[in-house]
Amino acid sequence: MASYNVENLFDLQKSGSEYTEYIPNTGYGWNKKAFTIKVDNIARVICDLKLEIIGLQEIESDEALEALQAGVKRCGWPMAYRAIADEKATTVKTALLSKYPILQKREIDPDGTLSTRNILEVLLDVDGKRVRIFVNHWKSRSGAESRRIVSAKALMRRLMKLSKDADYILLGDFNSDWNEWRTIKRSPRLNDTDGITGINHILKTIKNDKPVSKYDIGWPYHYDLWLELPPQRRWSHNFYGLKSALDHMILPAGMFDTKGINYKDRSFKVFKPNYLFTEKGAVFRWQIAKKRHGKHLNAGYSDHLPIYAHFTTEPFVFLKKRKKAETMERSGDIAPRTVHIADLYTMPLGWTNAVIPDAAVIYKKGGVAILKEPGGRAILVYKDTRRLKKGHRCKVAVRKLYDYRGLREVTKLDLLKDFGKTDVEPLLLDDFDDLNRPDYVNEVVREISGTYKRGYLYYGNGKKIKLYYRKRKARPKSGENVTLKRVRVALYRNRPELVVD
Repeated sequence: MASYNVENLFDLQKSGSEYTEYIPNTGYGWNKKAFTIKVDNIARVICDLKLEIIGLQEIESDEALEALQAGVKRCGWPMAYRAIADEKATTVKTALLSKYPILQKREIDPDGTLSTRNILEVLLDVDGKRVRIFVNHWKSRSGAESRRIVSAKALMRRLMKLSKDADYILLGDFNSDWNEWRTIKRSPRLNDTDGITGINHILKTIKNDKPVSKYDIGWPYHYDLWLELPPQRRWSHNFYGLKSALDHMILPAGMFDTKGINYKDRSFKVFKPNYLFTEKGAVFRWQIAKKRHGKHLNAGYSDHLPIYAHFTTEPFVFLKKRKKAETMERSGDIAPRTVHIADLYTMPLGWTNAVIPDAAVIYKKGGVAILKEPGGRAILVYKDTRRLKKGHRCKVAVRKLYDYRGLREVTKLDLLKDFGKTDVEPLLLDDFDDLNRPDYVNEVVREISGTYKRGYLYYGNGKKIKLYYRKRKARPKSGENVTLKRVRVALYRNRPELVVD
C-alpha cells in the first residue's frame, strides 16, 4: 500500500478550471509531449514501488487517471481497478489504483464548497477480506488550521459509523505534520483554533498530549505510522530546506488484531530512489521555468516523495525491538538526553531532543543568535531565536539540527529556563592564532585588527580569513586597515569566514 501526491497531473482537455500553466496546448508547453513524459515518470515510480494499492493526490480527472493506469500497465505493473473522487469539480482530486477489486466507491464532502476537496472512500476485496481506504488531500498550509479541521471532522463522523474493530486505512496528503499539535503553537498564521489540530486532536492520534502508541491503541484512537521511523527521517516533502511529514498513513486498532487485514509491523517507509532527487539533493519535482507562469521543461516527478507500508491477511505480530527504540516510539520523539554543545557537531541532522543545561547567549542580531557553554563550544541558532535574550544564561532543548552549506545550525529550539543576565565578555574569543581552525566556527571574536584586501582580512603573523559584509556598502577599500568588534566566525561551503552584520 502506498500514498503519493503526484503534483498536478492534468489532462489535455480544456475545462476552464486548470492552473494557468496547465492550460493545454498554449505557450506554457502543457501539451501531449509534456503530458506523456509526466505520466511515464509517475508510472515509473508506481512500477518501482511494486505495491498492489496506491492512493493518489492531485489528479485532475478520470481521463488523467486512466492515462496513468495505462502508463503503469506499459511498464509492467498492471493495476486493473481505479477510482477518483470526481463528484465535485475541484481543480485536482484524490484517486486510487488497485490490483484488487473495488466493491464500493463513495465520497465524503466536508463542506459542500469547491475550496475543500472530497475525501475518496473505497471498499476493496483483498483475498476475500474487506478493507476501506480513505484517500485525503486536505487544505494546503496557505490556509489556517480551521480549514483542515473541516475535513478532519467530516472524516471522523464517517469513521464513527463503522464498527469498533473495522479494517481501514487513512492515507494521503493531510498538509499537517505528525506533531502538528506541538508545532502549530509557533505559527500564529496557522493557529486560528487555539492549538486544536485536525490530524492530532480530531483524528485522535494523540492522547494526554502524547502520540498514540500501537502498543496500547484502542477505539476510537489512531496510530500514525510516522512513529515507526526516527524523528530525523520523518519527512516526505522538502520546501526550501524545511522538511515535513505532510503525507500520512494512519491506522485504527482494527489493523493490529488477529482477524481481517493487519499492518505488517515496522514496514512503513519513504520511497527514496536516487532518480527522485537532483544532483544537489533536492526532491526532483516536475520542472517549470521559474518565471511567473513559466514554461514546462518536461522533466521531474513531484514535490512529494511516496510513502508506503505492507499489510497482511495474517494476525498482527509485534516484531522484537531494542528497548531504546521502543521508548522513542512510545514518546513520539527521541528520549531527552543532556549533551554538550560540542556534541551537536557530530549528532545526526534532523529532529532530536538534546538538552544543553547551561549556555549563554553571547550574540543576537536579527534572526541569528549564538549560544556558548562556559569552557566549551558555541553553536548558531537560526530564526528560532525569539525567546532568547542577549547576555542571558539559559537551559535549552535543541529540537532540530541542520547544515547550511557546511555550517552546523540549530533551527528548532525550546527555551526551558532563563537564568537571567550574565557577563558574556569572558566567553568571547580573544586569544586565537588561526581563525580557520574548525573548532572556532560559530565563535564570536571580541576584537580583531588587520588589513582588508580583495575580500580577505590579513591579520596577525601572515594569517588571512575571508571577510563577508552583509551590507556591501560597508566594505572597506582594498588595502585599508580595519578593526572589527564582535564578529562571528561562520562557514560557507566549508570555508571559514568572518561575518560582519
